[in-house]
Amino acid sequence: MAAAPDDLCTVAELKSWLPNQGNNDDVILQSLITNASLQVLQYIDRPHILSSVLGPLTENYDGNDSDRLLPRNFPVISVSSVSIDGVSVQAATTPTTAGYLWDGRRILLRGFRFCRGVQNVQLSYSAGYPSVPLDLKQAAIEAFALTYRQRVRIGEKSNSMGGQVNISFDMGDVPPRSMAIFNQYRRLAPRTA
Repeated sequence: MAAAPDDLCTVAELKSWLPNQGNNDDVILQSLITNASLQVLQYIDRPHILSSVLGPLTENYDGNDSDRLLPRNFPVISVSSVSIDGVSVQAATTPTTAGYLWDGRRILLRGFRFCRGVQNVQLSYSAGYPSVPLDLKQAAIEAFALTYRQRVRIGEKSNSMGGQVNISFDMGDVPPRSMAIFNQYRRLAPRTA
């Protein structure tokens, strides 16, 4: 299995976290990375996070009678056009002049409002990360390494070897540290069609 564009880490990065890891399981590790990356992206409600995968975006939104809008994808890199009810809004030349502005998460209007309506706002923009953020990558590596290590002990809570060694495993699905990072990237704004 080849690496997918949305993989949160590489086989080499995962192997560096796993002690004494040879090349025998590279196919298994790649499959784990690709499948688990998709599960993490589904959990954070973001099908893609890399700007190279997202490409240029044109999306329609319901007007909310506000001066701000949260696009589906973030961080926002650039905005090429905003229109409301078919009328173009120009980019603001300064933070205090009329038009649209943006920061990493929001589209902001000065002197305008996203008039209430159904799919009456059209936004063309670019968004996403240039590469997987380091904290998200590390959280994924830790979660994937745990999943890989637990695959030979599925369901095992403890093990006694010859009465001398007692091994106990935390069977939580995702390490709490990884879950805390995943939650920072989670899209919480309501979705609209």
